[in-house]
Amino acid sequence: MNSEQRRNGATTTMAILDVLGSADAGEFPSGLSVSDVARQLGREKSVVSRQLKNLLEAGLTARNDAGRYELSWRLFALASRAGDQRLTKMAAPVMARLTEIVRERTHLTVLSDGEVLTVRSESSGRSIEAIGWVGRTIPVNRSSSGMALLMDHEDERISELLRRSNDSLTTRDEAHFLAQVHAARKLKYTVANRLFDPELLGIGAPIRDHSGRIMAALNISGPASRMEANIPALAGHLLAAIKALQLPGQSSA
Repeated sequence: MNSEQRRNGATTTMAILDVLGSADAGEFPSGLSVSDVARQLGREKSVVSRQLKNLLEAGLTARNDAGRYELSWRLFALASRAGDQRLTKMAAPVMARLTEIVRERTHLTVLSDGEVLTVRSESSGRSIEAIGWVGRTIPVNRSSSGMALLMDHEDERISELLRRSNDSLTTRDEAHFLAQVHAARKLKYTVANRLFDPELLGIGAPIRDHSGRIMAALNISGPASRMEANIPALAGHLLAAIKALQLPGQSSA
């Protein structure tokens, strides 16, 4: 392969990643098919298919059971380490300020393989607080962040993720979780009271990208005995922090 072919290949790769990263969440809630990407690029489907396969093998894209593609969290992590992930940079001071105001631990989380992965945690410094959870995952049904990350998903997709979890959920448990997600859509924030731990309460809200797609969630977590009476006030501070994290052009839907 000569230098011109390498440049063309790199250009196509970047174009594909750009299409996946800028896809409208309303039009493509479950990612893009090979045909979708090829059509937007005006390229041959076979060429795009090969490039997507290479990106998938490299871990830079993810593909769901329906064969649709989206950017992977490995790409997110690479971008973060390179200093190009603006959310990670912006989150640090915002989380520090939020933690100072609410005096409870805060977490930045993403959806990874159907579970909630904590990528950043800010300690309140109090003697009794929720523990840090960076690099570890929990089932989506056990945290306010899980509810927030799934807030835009169809019920069928949420049920599918719940059934894939390690928890032995009953039909009643599933229905209760879906009802909580429905309620959260109206409030714009989620509450998980003693779901992960019998002593803890969490309040979460989604963080959206420029197209309105949920890309992460911010969460306040602490002893339920301290937080229960102040949920609306704490949620207000959380939503203000979410607003501060929005980049120009992002939707607040």
